[in-house]
Amino acid sequence: MNIFQISDLHYPYQGERGIENIEKIINHMKTQDIKPDILLVSGDLINNDFEDYYPVLKILDNLDTPYFCITGNHDNSKKLMAALKKYVPAHPLSEHADKLDYCIDSYPLRIIALDSYKENTPGGELSAGQLDWLEQKLADNPLQKPVVVMVHQFTVDAGLNFFDVKTRQPWCDKFNEIIVARNDTVKLVACGHLHNSLVSNIAGVPVISCFSANWQAHLDFEPVRNMQELERPVGYYIHRWNGRNMVSYAVALS
Repeated sequence: MNIFQISDLHYPYQGERGIENIEKIINHMKTQDIKPDILLVSGDLINNDFEDYYPVLKILDNLDTPYFCITGNHDNSKKLMAALKKYVPAHPLSEHADKLDYCIDSYPLRIIALDSYKENTPGGELSAGQLDWLEQKLADNPLQKPVVVMVHQFTVDAGLNFFDVKTRQPWCDKFNEIIVARNDTVKLVACGHLHNSLVSNIAGVPVISCFSANWQAHLDFEPVRNMQELERPVGYYIHRWNGRNMVSYAVALS
């Protein structure tokens, strides 16, 4: 199974330049020798205060493959859910009224998507109810399918001042405990948020932050006053499941 991943599109930030970056990634995905079975879109589809999801969904449609979205801290749960229902009727519906949480069982891998959006909170939130739901979905797996969990925030310490000190939230620790308990089943935690390609693990489970499709952030190992943007390549990930192992490929575009 070939899972492609794109993240942090922030449409229409940077105007034409940002839009061109997003389109360049989708076009590059189409040139790969392997074709995606699905595309994961791990949050921040739009930028702050931009409310129309149609233009960015239209770009994603150009890949001509099923795609599955979650919110990031720049999105809005209700507005994204409404846009998907209107423009992408094949997209899974949420199992909760106010959050885009869903589970997909129609592939060799089970996909569990969690909506961590909380207004004015860069680090987001998963409620106790959502975490209980995640535990239930991991436990209730009669076919014992391997699982990919998608959530916007990178839930382990990245060693970066802005993301660890300024935005990380307590829910991440409970989330990680749940993954530890199911580290024999969960094969990947697919994230975004860091605007960089970073890889870590939770008890051996890979946790991967995808590049931003729009702009990359400064790696602030030392404190910086504000988030800084860098001239670094945008990119995407290809996660390949062969029935036994997951191999993830970082594809950076110049």
